[in-house]
Amino acid sequence: MKATCAEVLLDVLEAFVGHLHCGAQNGGIDALRTADLTFSQIRTLLTLTQNPEPVPIHEIATSLELSVATAGRNVDQLVRAGLVERHEDDLDRRIKRISLSPAGLDLIATFKAGQRRSALRILSAVGVDETRRLIDALRPVVEKLGCPSRPHPEASLPETPRPQTPQPSPFPPLRQEIPV
Repeated sequence: MKATCAEVLLDVLEAFVGHLHCGAQNGGIDALRTADLTFSQIRTLLTLTQNPEPVPIHEIATSLELSVATAGRNVDQLVRAGLVERHEDDLDRRIKRISLSPAGLDLIATFKAGQRRSALRILSAVGVDETRRLIDALRPVVEKLGCPSRPHPEASLPETPRPQTPQPSPFPPLRQEIPV
């Protein structure tokens, strides 16, 4: 059976985005490794980054598919580490709302900066012309899908060097054909 355009596009994007994502994650994980956190604690911190408002523990548990008790223990450990803050709900004191502390925000910022550095290191292998073509191809797709993106001026890309006509060398060729 012949692949559809969408399937071929997905294959190419999976290869590209997968390579970029894995490389970026490695850079970010280095920052988290120094914090000596469990995988579940890291997932809790990353879940909190998705919410601008403090989140009740039971929502964290649901989001991470953990029991409320397990999510609560993770939160307790993160509170002791100074990475999250716990507040009583204004309307229901039984509900504890969790948010990132300033130290938690700093750790996540370091994680994201490490991801970005690693991704930029990977993308630096792409030439200017390929970069321009990829940006030109992706911009309308990003807009059509409603993906959030950062505005960047076109001027941030270096000028494409103009091909130069090779000048004849004033020196004789290094190797000459010798007739037999």
